[in-house]
This record gives sequence, C-alpha cells and structure tokens, in this order.
Amino acid sequence: MNEFRGIEVRRLLFMVVGGLIIGYLTGYWIISQWVASLLFIGWMLFKLYGLQNWLEKGQAADQMPDSDGVWEQITYTAHRTQRKYEQHKQNQQDLLLRFNNIMAALPDAKILLNSEHIIQWSNQAALELLGIDPKRDVGQRVDNLIRKKKFAKLLNNKHKKGKTLRLKSPYDKNISLSIQLLPVQPGLYLLSARNISQQIHLNAMRRAFIANASHELRTPLTVLSGYLELFDDDPELPEHLKPAIEQAREQGVRMQRVISDMLKLSQLESSERNVSTESTVNIPAIINSTATALQKTIAADSHTLTLDIDESILIRGVEKDVTSVITNLLENSIKHTPTGSHIRVGWQWGASGHAEFTVEDDGPGIPQEHLEHLTERFYRVDKGRSRDKGGTGLGLAIVKHVMLNHDGSLDVSSEAGKTVFVAWFPEERVV
Repeated sequence: MNEFRGIEVRRLLFMVVGGLIIGYLTGYWIISQWVASLLFIGWMLFKLYGLQNWLEKGQAADQMPDSDGVWEQITYTAHRTQRKYEQHKQNQQDLLLRFNNIMAALPDAKILLNSEHIIQWSNQAALELLGIDPKRDVGQRVDNLIRKKKFAKLLNNKHKKGKTLRLKSPYDKNISLSIQLLPVQPGLYLLSARNISQQIHLNAMRRAFIANASHELRTPLTVLSGYLELFDDDPELPEHLKPAIEQAREQGVRMQRVISDMLKLSQLESSERNVSTESTVNIPAIINSTATALQKTIAADSHTLTLDIDESILIRGVEKDVTSVITNLLENSIKHTPTGSHIRVGWQWGASGHAEFTVEDDGPGIPQEHLEHLTERFYRVDKGRSRDKGGTGLGLAIVKHVMLNHDGSLDVSSEAGKTVFVAWFPEERVV
C-alpha cells in the first residue's frame, strides 16, 4: 500500500517541480503552477472517468482500465470485491435451488404466508394436495383459494402454535389432510398439509376390528356371567368354591365394563359430527345430579365435594357424551385420591371466553412423566391400584375424544397436593 502511495507522491512532486522549472524559464510563476495543477487534475479526472465507466459496464476483467499507483489498487480492490460478491451470490443461488428442490420433493404441501395470508411461495405438493399452483397463485390470499370455515378459523388463530386441523382436500375429495400453521419469523408463517388418508383408513380398520371383537365377546361373556350368578346363588355350592366363583363373577363384570368402554370409544372415534344429534345441554344440572349421586355412593364417608357452578352457562352438544365427561372426571378423582381428600368442582367462564369444567383435588398428585400419557388407552399410573378400584383404563381416553368432538380440549396439571383436570368448551358452543 505504501508503494502505491509513493507513486502518487512522486507524480505530484514531478508536476510541482515541472511547474517551477517552467516558471523559472519563462518568468510566469503563477501561470506555470496553474497549468501544472490543471494537468494533474485533468489526468485524475481522466482516470476517474475510466474507473466509473468500467464499474458501470460490469467490471469485466478484460476491460479493466490501465493504471498504476493508487488507481491500480482501487481498480484491483473493486474487481476483487465484485468477484467475491458474485461468488457469494452464486452460492446463495445454489443454496436456494437446493432448498427449492428439497421442498419440492417433500410429499407434504408447504406454503409460505405473510401476516395477511398472502402466498409468498409454495412447493409442487401444494398443487397436488390443495390445488395451489406455485407459479399462478403466488400473491393470492390463501383463504380465497381454500374456502373452508375451519381453515379460516385456523388462519385467524395463527398465534396458537402447533394447532392442527383435519379437512378434505379441496382439490381431491378422496384425500384427507392434516393442516398445521407454524410461525417462521415475525409476519411470516409456514402452512403445512399432510396426506393422512392412509392413516385414517388404517384407524378405521382398527376401530372396526375393536368394535367387531367387542360385539363378539359381549354375548359369550354375558352367558358366562349368567352361569356364574347361578352358581353364586346355589345353596348347595361347596364353601371352598364360593371365593373362586365370586372372583370370577367380579372379573366378568369388569370385562363387561371394559367392552362397554371400548365400544363407546370406538363409536366416538369413528362417528362424524352430526349436528342433528346435538341439543342444549344443561351442564349445571348434570354436575349437581352426578355429584349428589357420587357423594351418596363411592364418595360416602370418604371424600368431600365442593361445587362452584355458574347456573347461567349452558352449551350445545351431545348430552350423553358430555355427561360421560363429567362422570368420568369425578369418578376418576374420587377413586384415585385417598380417604379424606377434598374435591372442588367448578363450571365457570374461562379467561378467553370459553366455558371450563374443572375438577381439582388435594391428593398426592401425579408424577410429571405420566401426564402426557393419561389419555392413552389402558394407561395407568399405578396399575395394581387402578385394577383394585375397578377402573378400565379407558375413562380419560373417552373424555379426550368427547372433548375433541365438541371442539374443546382436556388439560391436566399436577403437583404434590394438587391435581387439576380442566375440560373446556369453545365460546361458540356456549348458549
């Protein structure tokens, strides 16, 4: 760098000394200095024009202006910077092309949306599953292309991270989709749609198998239970056989409950929503009657129930299913807490306008590692204790599916000395 500066300094000194010599020979000192300065400035402007012209034409290497000194360094630095920029740009283009190829190869539809639901980008699977063309529909509002009420609701609730939606493909009615909207960065969202038709078909086959097997088991089990009752009532039954007969009869009753719950769960999973079966459900009355019945039976002299009910809140739903939610949660809390426990039952407005059915107990609590598995079929925190209490392991699974069918959810939280089950119904179901 010092070498290039030295060339410019020598060039400037040459012009000054030349002006002084001409001034000495001619006697026109000022004019000679002016002429030398103008020549130096003119030469600089010529070099600057050449550099500008080269930069504007794209900085081609074969058109690089001939220079020396600082001008050579400036030209070389500009050319090197341009090459780095072009290399970086090419790398970015290659990376973007690879990303586009990867996203295009994915079987799931991917659509990039801004905060106004306008399509910024989509892959090929979006055309196959949703009918959204990556070239034609960029710049269009996605809710103008997919006109579904549930889909519009998902878009408007984009702040609820991870919420999924199931619907039929608007492009092919034989395709069932699971749609999820995920935030990418502020003002940018990724809409993902997955084909779950095969999964739904397999689940339908599984539900059909369970339903058929349960139906087939029910009849012989009823016959066996009938014979066991006859043996139990037989006065000539040997004394040493009575415990075995009683135990067999109890297990038969338990199996009948399991089959009944399996059929109920299969029905909840397989049935599509039928608005005609819904009616206005008086939940306060159901809670009062259920709590009164339980307080006189399984909770008698063992548990205390406290009710906090807003009598004005009614919902629209399937009454027998909602009743099973209330009964299962209350029985679950009574059966799995020790004698002397206090259970608080609430039916109130939630913070976001929904209605909440709350069952809170002061029992020992549920370990955190079990909470996410509680609604799985036949899952038990304490297997031996649950069987002693007569549980089937399907109660919370039934509650979960009833709440899903009513557009709600079941939330569970627990710590030592406090367990809370909250079944909430959305605001649009409140009458």
